[in-house]
Amino acid sequence: MMKIKTGYDNYVKRIIFIVCLTNIPAILFLPSMYSQAIGWITGTVASSLNFYWLSHNVNSSMSKEPHSSKLNSFKLFNFRFVALAVYSVIIVVLLKPDILVYGLALVSVQLTVYGYYIYELVNRKKK
Repeated sequence: MMKIKTGYDNYVKRIIFIVCLTNIPAILFLPSMYSQAIGWITGTVASSLNFYWLSHNVNSSMSKEPHSSKLNSFKLFNFRFVALAVYSVIIVVLLKPDILVYGLALVSVQLTVYGYYIYELVNRKKK
């Protein structure tokens, strides 16, 4: 079955692209501020992967029955949560990032979504 590209797919790619752009300054500061930079980079990677995985799960559950969709969503939510927790433990133990920066980076996708929404509202009002 061929997947049809939608505006939603473009939206997800755009949000992830914006989040990945925030890694450029972190990479530049990697030698001088290792703990903060590695915290930001690993956090944004986790946040982006989690967002992509969530969007993929939402798209795949659209064609299912409501009951099976609800059960599938519950299972996948818990699996994503455990995967994120295991990833976070591994990153903290091995790379020792700044925990505050890592936590902020974990919500970078949410912050980007809000920022993008505000940007779209401002652009609509200008037109």
